[in-house]
Amino acid sequence: MTAFFQLLVSRFVSVLFLVIVALNATTISAGSALALAESPIPHTSHTTMVIFTDHPMEEGQWAALLRELHRADVRLETAARELGGGLEVLRGRDLTASVNSDQVISVSVTGDCTLMPGPQKMVKGALGWVRKVDGEIQPFIHVSCERIVEMLQGIALGMNPERKNTVMADAMARVIAHEWIHIATQKAEHEKCGIMESGFQVSDLLTDDDPIYPRRHVGRDKRRSAGF
Repeated sequence: MTAFFQLLVSRFVSVLFLVIVALNATTISAGSALALAESPIPHTSHTTMVIFTDHPMEEGQWAALLRELHRADVRLETAARELGGGLEVLRGRDLTASVNSDQVISVSVTGDCTLMPGPQKMVKGALGWVRKVDGEIQPFIHVSCERIVEMLQGIALGMNPERKNTVMADAMARVIAHEWIHIATQKAEHEKCGIMESGFQVSDLLTDDDPIYPRRHVGRDKRRSAGF
């Protein structure tokens, strides 16, 4: 009798617990839509970024781009919590099997990414962009190396190959990070300053402490960097 009574009590407590959980779930769901809309996307534990290029990228530039993307991941972990947690970057040509990751982002780089000296140009069009389909920002980033080169060629004179690779890699990483935040937050809005500005000038494409072209804010070089 004692064992039977204990079993009966245990089942009663289990059923009561399930009923309480169900009632609580019903109560939360009534206000959850607004709450979720206002809250950030949960922390992404791992992101794989696959980069496809239509022009060959030399090993030195690829190594510089990897370095700058990982630096961007570290910097953005505090600015955009959704991006922290680890980044793996793969070349599209090296992709031989399916990728196991919480989030996979495809980056399509068009144009020659080789930085050569040239006259300063008024660049038309976006440096990078993403698309929104049925209200959702898709995990496909497009980057125009041609336009980035046009923006930077005016400061490239006298740079050695390593320096050119570093400058281009940092610029590409900043454009990619801008679009990455759009994807992670699912927000198309821009900010008045920082990496989420709607337009970049030359200094915005370089590191904060760049010795050759110190960061300054002169609106004449502003160009759109996102497709929104």
